[in-house]
Amino acid sequence: MPNSWIQAARLRTLPLAMSGILLGSAVSYLHGFNAKYPYPVIFLAMLTALLLQVLSNYANDYGDFEKGVDVQAKRTDRALSGGKILPSSMRIALWLLGLIIFGLGICMVYVSGLLCDSKGVFLLLLGLFSILAALAYTLGKNAYGYWGFGDGFVLLFFGLVPVLGMGLLLGCPINTVFILAGIGMGLLSAAVLNVNNYRDLETDSSMQKKTLAVRLGAKKTLVYHRILLVLGSLLLPTSFLWFEHIHFGYSGLPKVASIFLLGVFSPVFALLSQHYRILSETLPGNRIILNKELKNLSLIILLAMVIYCTMAWFIIDFVGVNKNWGS
Repeated sequence: MPNSWIQAARLRTLPLAMSGILLGSAVSYLHGFNAKYPYPVIFLAMLTALLLQVLSNYANDYGDFEKGVDVQAKRTDRALSGGKILPSSMRIALWLLGLIIFGLGICMVYVSGLLCDSKGVFLLLLGLFSILAALAYTLGKNAYGYWGFGDGFVLLFFGLVPVLGMGLLLGCPINTVFILAGIGMGLLSAAVLNVNNYRDLETDSSMQKKTLAVRLGAKKTLVYHRILLVLGSLLLPTSFLWFEHIHFGYSGLPKVASIFLLGVFSPVFALLSQHYRILSETLPGNRIILNKELKNLSLIILLAMVIYCTMAWFIIDFVGVNKNWGS
């Protein structure tokens, strides 16, 4: 039974949940943390994000089972359709996880010193909306995942919300650097969802689950995937270049800095290129290869965030930070 809950949690998706928090923390570090206890805040944010991802995965399993998608597709790899977890047990788990996540959110805002501040109220409302969004992807009659809106929600809740949210929690001004990084993270996260939807394209189409992949078709889905990967991966070094533009007072973006950052992120570009090649050579429905690519893409994104964090540490510890930032 415990193994069934772990399987339903889909551990391969958890690196993606950590990535947004890491990126938001790195950009905040570039600004200079202004929170009293930054590292406990980051820890609580990381734990909250991981549990939100598990909540989303459980809700996805339950929603697809409730609508009969997994049963008709004869998917025994899912916890509910495979009879490994009872629907009543999953409902209880969803309620408990939702309450724990909201409780962690209150603790996080309290530790950041924003509990009695308007920013704290905004963050708590955003957290509540995040929980509802995680549930509403496949749950309910109007589940947005069944109408092709999942990509937009992923861009928001896996990109802009964690990156900008960490900036607010850590007392930093939200500027262009945060926005560029958040959009880049969101686009790469949407690429992970796109792999999932490309894998399930045929079964979703037969069940009238109108994901964006179903609406686009296989060929256009691959084109869309390439756009997500290219734009997302380029916006990360671009956000760092924008930081250097503000921090060092560059009138433009110098070629040396641009070439250097592109070189630093080159392992990510190479791995993304390999990932796209494998995806373009794989037909929808090949669960063995595409499940592996889901995991690989999540890990590649995590690697990109680690590189970003390392660069932030290098710049600030060796060069110093300018507290008088512009926007």
